[in-house]
Amino acid sequence: MLDPRDEASMRHWAEKLAVTPGLLREAVAQVGADPQRVGAWLLRRRSDDHAVRRRR
Repeated sequence: MLDPRDEASMRHWAEKLAVTPGLLREAVAQVGADPQRVGAWLLRRRSDDHAVRRRR
């Protein structure tokens, strides 16, 4: 589990998932501390970001 109160844990997971700690905190706030759910949320967000860029 991700522990948003543990800075070392958040840095570890942010690096592992290739995101900023701020984005990781946003993901945890949205879906909870389960790494699989966080990863899925981040993937959806990335695909949404890419869709917006393609439409421009």
